Amino acid sequence: MIPIIAFTLGDMNGIGAEVILKTLATKKFINSLHPILVGPEYIWKQTAKKYKLELKFSSYNFESHKKGEISIFSIPFLEKITYGKISARSGALSMLSIQIAYELIMQKLADAMVTAPISKEAINLANFHCDGHTGYLSAISRNKNICMMLLNDIMRVGLVTTHLPISEVNKNITKSLILKKIMILNCSLQKDFNIRQPRMAVLSLNPHAGDGGVFGNEEKKIIIPAIKKAKAKKINVDGPFPSDAFFARYKPECYDVVLSMYHDQGLIPLKMTDNNRGVNFTAGLNFIRTSPDHGTAFDIAGKGKADPSSNTAATELAIKLSHLKKKK
Repeated sequence: MIPIIAFTLGDMNGIGAEVILKTLATKKFINSLHPILVGPEYIWKQTAKKYKLELKFSSYNFESHKKGEISIFSIPFLEKITYGKISARSGALSMLSIQIAYELIMQKLADAMVTAPISKEAINLANFHCDGHTGYLSAISRNKNICMMLLNDIMRVGLVTTHLPISEVNKNITKSLILKKIMILNCSLQKDFNIRQPRMAVLSLNPHAGDGGVFGNEEKKIIIPAIKKAKAKKINVDGPFPSDAFFARYKPECYDVVLSMYHDQGLIPLKMTDNNRGVNFTAGLNFIRTSPDHGTAFDIAGKGKADPSSNTAATELAIKLSHLKKKK
């Protein structure tokens, strides 16, 4: 069966529609998925025309889908695209697109969703006070046991803390939180990626893993006890490793996932090696959600310069995981 993938618009004033349509214009996707574009019809069609993308669109019909056509689940909306502008209206529209894609999956009318970038500032102006896709999907699915994981062709990186100021990271790291993230990632790799015995590396928080407490005691008091508890649950986990030395010697065949204490610690090395093909995946959900690992790129929106490689990789992963799920 060809998977049905719902694509959310993201912020209408960013590059979301552009990278999605550039991805779907690639011939290799014609026979590999049934796409549903969630967002105002005129935005999708206007974007395709602007970038001279030869695509066949049809209105969404849950009962049928014509091969080679792209379905549009249109949302009534009249505001013009204003590339690069941050607004409450565009923020509200981006979140409504996510909500509809989620409902399609819950009604078993879609197998997965690929989410285009949203603006954290715009969604907060629209009174959606969350840290982005991960927090919002956690809220609407009523599932607090999730973990942000980014991956490319070389590594997977999970995050203990996500979008926090660096000054707040250490006080938000606890033994229970680290253990929780370890368990979520271990389960997701087994369930979603079909890895029977995942191997996990956990990074330290402090330089030189605290150096016996000289540079901080979070390793001794928090991280190491959490790792010991995970080992007691028969989870294959090692660490804590100083992040600089770990990534300098990193070999993909050694670990299936790396658990980072904070956002930039794990994502800088990942993005340096992703060749614009990094993917954001939400581990722990009962459905498949992927996303490109970049933002709205307001500075180049509307200029035709957006590289669809990351969105293409996110689409490929959604297709792959959908097939794995159907085989079970």
